[in-house]
Amino acid sequence: MAKSKSKAKKSNGNTSNAKNIKALINQNKMIENQNAEAEKRKQEEAEARERAKQEKLEAEEAAKIKAVEADEIIEPNTQAETTEVADSKSSKDSKDSKDNKTADAGDKKKDKEKAKADAKKKKPAKEKRKFGKRIKETVSELKKVTWPSFKDVVKKTGVVLAVVIFFGIVLFIFDFLLSMLYNLFLNQPIV
Repeated sequence: MAKSKSKAKKSNGNTSNAKNIKALINQNKMIENQNAEAEKRKQEEAEARERAKQEKLEAEEAAKIKAVEADEIIEPNTQAETTEVADSKSSKDSKDSKDNKTADAGDKKKDKEKAKADAKKKKPAKEKRKFGKRIKETVSELKKVTWPSFKDVVKKTGVVLAVVIFFGIVLFIFDFLLSMLYNLFLNQPIV
């Protein structure tokens, strides 16, 4: 009877250990699944952020292209308007008599001067817009740059300084040895 009780205790202990092991295995599987899901979510979020960045960049590029196209469209229209004004005035001149031609010639000169003055006024505005565009483009490019952390900068600076000091010492030793050899040859008489 005593043997059967000890066997029952052992079998109960073995089953409880097996249950504990199974519970631990299940718990580990659950943790692994949770970690895998969390990692997957992080990757999806990173991909979504990257897509958003790309879409933003594409939208900025499209806006820049539209702005450039708008400037190109505006310029020919203003030129066409000035040529139409000049054409209409020249047609008026051909209709007028010879006496009026001298007066019209003076008007033409005034109109040309006025057109030149207007063109001069428009050019600085375009130049300002171009300068502003350049600044915006520069800022957008600087936003794209991945700047190194302070630790990286310090490490890389340390590497550069170490290399410079090392080669400085090597060159000093090489120079010293060559100067000693040079002095030995100069002090010895030539045979």
